[in-house]
Amino acid sequence: MTSHHQNSSYAPSRAHSLVKAGLVAALYIVLTMLVAPVAFGPVQFRISEGLNYLGLYNKRYIYAVTIGVFIVNYFQFGPIDMVVGSAATFVFLWIGRWAGEATVRTLQKTGRLKADPMIIKYIIMGISFVIQMLPIAGMLLFVGAEAAFWPVYISLAISEAIAMLVTAFVMYPLSKRVDFEA
Repeated sequence: MTSHHQNSSYAPSRAHSLVKAGLVAALYIVLTMLVAPVAFGPVQFRISEGLNYLGLYNKRYIYAVTIGVFIVNYFQFGPIDMVVGSAATFVFLWIGRWAGEATVRTLQKTGRLKADPMIIKYIIMGISFVIQMLPIAGMLLFVGAEAAFWPVYISLAISEAIAMLVTAFVMYPLSKRVDFEA
């Protein structure tokens, strides 16, 4: 009688991958609710945004963070925020991942890559999420924010830039100790 556990190499199962994704989605929700008073509205400081960087390591985290955003956005503006916020997150996680990989490839081909490629990818992901605040600002105005578009966007962009910058200083060193790709 043989068991699939007798393999000499370890290949994570689909269930293992789903559990990791579920934990990241739950962590996004918990981290957002920890700072709930400043996590919603025209100024959003979500420490959970640091989990966006996980999308650079494994595609499953793109889906996990998107699900976390979908669930947590119920608590402020309901269905419209659930759809717009999670769709924007999903799209910009893919854009950030793709643009980061493309930028690193280009820099490597031209011999101009002097830093750790992951630092370049982190910078690109951060920029991606600052841009991602454009549809969020539009949604906030649609649901009744009492301000003009550009002030709302600038407020969101600054708070997102701060959140992404601060959490990069946690996630990057953590990635050296924890294998986010597995």
